[in-house]
Amino acid sequence: MASSITIPRRLPLLIADNVLLPGSSMRILVRSLQNMNMVKGRLMGRSSLRSTIIGVIPKEQNDVTDEDLSTLHSIGTAAVVVQVTGTNWPKPAYTLLVTGLCRLKVEELLQETPYPVATVTQLDQLPDKDSDDSFIMDKELKKMAENFREHAVELIGLLDISTPIMAKLKKMLDQLPSQHLPDICAAIVKASYLEKMQVLDAVDLSDRFKRALPLIVRQIEALRLLQKVKKEKFEIVIRKEMARPSHSKKIYRRVSEDFDDGQEIDTDEYADFEQKIKLAKMPEGAHKAAIKELKRFKNMMPNMPEHVMIRNYLELMVELPWSKSNKDTLDIVQARKALDIDHYGLEKVKNRVLEYLAVRQLKNSLKGPIMCFVGPPGVGKTSIGRSIAHILGREFHRIALGGISDQSEIRGHRRTYIGSMPGRIIHGLKLVGTNNPVFLFDEIDKMNKSIHGDPAAALLEVLDPEQNHTFTDHYLNVPFDLSQVLFICTANNLAPIPPALIDRMEIISIQGYTEEEKLHIAERHLMPKQLTLHGLSPELLHIPTDSIKLISMECVPLIISTH
Repeated sequence: MASSITIPRRLPLLIADNVLLPGSSMRILVRSLQNMNMVKGRLMGRSSLRSTIIGVIPKEQNDVTDEDLSTLHSIGTAAVVVQVTGTNWPKPAYTLLVTGLCRLKVEELLQETPYPVATVTQLDQLPDKDSDDSFIMDKELKKMAENFREHAVELIGLLDISTPIMAKLKKMLDQLPSQHLPDICAAIVKASYLEKMQVLDAVDLSDRFKRALPLIVRQIEALRLLQKVKKEKFEIVIRKEMARPSHSKKIYRRVSEDFDDGQEIDTDEYADFEQKIKLAKMPEGAHKAAIKELKRFKNMMPNMPEHVMIRNYLELMVELPWSKSNKDTLDIVQARKALDIDHYGLEKVKNRVLEYLAVRQLKNSLKGPIMCFVGPPGVGKTSIGRSIAHILGREFHRIALGGISDQSEIRGHRRTYIGSMPGRIIHGLKLVGTNNPVFLFDEIDKMNKSIHGDPAAALLEVLDPEQNHTFTDHYLNVPFDLSQVLFICTANNLAPIPPALIDRMEIISIQGYTEEEKLHIAERHLMPKQLTLHGLSPELLHIPTDSIKLISMECVPLIISTH
């Protein structure tokens, strides 16, 4: 027989609320001060493999405190700490993932603070990779092991093997040494704290088989009874439903609701998504991607984390305006009147906007240009964009780019990340509900480059008429046509904007208002508006022209920007 592996003679002890059996894994929540000190001093303060081996000792009674070492059980499990998770803020909280190695006996408690340390004796052998099962030579013990293995195979066959751990255990069952079977099977069945303590205390292998076998038999009988009840009720429901042909289509759904313990597929939700995908009139590539995700959604259990992610993705796909658009209402005469009503002065800007609208009236599929209004704050850059949307009869959406330093704000996050979401462009299209809105990129010169990428570089594709018809958001992962969207940008200064981005835009400079224009705006627009807001009339309050002129010289740009 090959030599066995031994555990250290001195081990730190972790007092556990549950029983850890050799060969099984368990998560232990660190609550007590002694266990917390052991994690900090032993596990997090050292990096050697030997330091990860600890002794997991169950409490003698399940209701006593961890600090009471007088109730320390004499038999425990040597375990290796596989993972430590937790946080130090606002207060330390850790969870340990441990895997049992072998039984041990606590011989002498060497220290109690800051955490207990004891000398231990190894009770089970830890065979290396070359060891075999040849030590079970006794005829009676061998017969007992074979009988236990038959029951273990039957138990695994009755359990749900859709979980990864059960599927792996079923594959490894034939190669698993007989001396490990009682511990592993006792760990996966439903048993009380006292029953698992009795299995742990069974140092002798034959005694261990005798302790664990009744637990396995009890679980097998319970699973058989459950299957029998499900089968009988299933047949009753089938007979009743088949007797009523009008309800025969609901058989699968009703049986699933009664017997699948919350794991059923919501057929109504699936059919709803299927119908919405048809009505969305997606392009071929997007339609294929949606159908593929819908099939995954149908075959996935609702309690799986990815189920929610796929539902959110499908909801976005069916809500995007793939084929919905507003018809332009172009009237150059009315457009001029609307611009004059909303904005005083700015003749150069108005003329350029009217030129663009006139060309668009002649050729509706005009690509570009991307207009960029540059000027000081408060001269009406944003309001001009809103007026253009009103003139065209389109939806208006403003995207504030000031302070953005992450390209994911433009392109979205990949769905592999937790909490991922689409970028602001796709999100804006979802909000407006049409594929030809007016998008205003406000403060385009306030974007910053960072370790998360350059949002200005991400805008290059968006603002290029030759490329934006195949814009691909990282979250959506299929192309979306932005060629029908009218993009307008605003900036206070051209210096921070990359040259490549400037080349994609037509710069329209707005120098600001003259003193006469400021006075006119204050008298004709701002003063009547403020009087109305405060419930006053010109007869109750009159401000001389000289006073208005003095105020307008300093305050009109700020007032315009806020109104």
